Amino acid sequence: SPFLPHVRTDLMEYLIQSDDYISRMQLDYFWSPKKEIYTKVSAGIYEMMYGGYGAEILYKPFNSNFMIGIEAYRVKKRDFDQKLNFLDYETTTGHVNFNYHFNELGIVANLSVGKYLAKDTGYTLDLSRITSSGFRAGIFFTRTNVSAEEFGEGSFDKGFYFKIPFNLFSKNYTRQSLDFKLRPLTRDGGAKLENDKKLIDLINNASSNELKRGWNGFLD
Repeated sequence: SPFLPHVRTDLMEYLIQSDDYISRMQLDYFWSPKKEIYTKVSAGIYEMMYGGYGAEILYKPFNSNFMIGIEAYRVKKRDFDQKLNFLDYETTTGHVNFNYHFNELGIVANLSVGKYLAKDTGYTLDLSRITSSGFRAGIFFTRTNVSAEEFGEGSFDKGFYFKIPFNLFSKNYTRQSLDFKLRPLTRDGGAKLENDKKLIDLINNASSNELKRGWNGFLD
């Protein structure tokens, strides 16, 4: 888009200019300052296009269906060769996340409100369903203060994803999964930092809901 910084639409440059590259290299420190409150500080290379530093805090009652978290990161755009150099563009991105698990339906709803990589502000709604085996399928869409004209073709960010746990293919327990996400179009509006080991994902695995789901899947 001519109106927004190219926070995602330069993706092809990263794909064609990098034979040997660093995909991710980050240092994370986790701790719990108080019962049911979790924090994380982090620095490094988070993804193909961005590196920086930031912090997260999450409130997650063990026996409740909801989580509330805040995350904020100062990031800089990486050079196209994906080594240790950076380009000039940098920004602060951050969101407040409200997560609720509808137990009877197996549906997880996550509303994220904040500032995105292109410095636009708005919200992302993510709805997903998790089976007893751990397979997860979801849809999402994002609306920000970027107009349809500024955003370009597609008007706003949207897509769907799957997460297939490796446990389905192995007798050995692992938390890893095969992740697949598809957007009809990659645009600059509503773009989020792709950050591994987010608190809202890690701590959810230790909630009473997840333990019950895992136990029921084991019994099946």
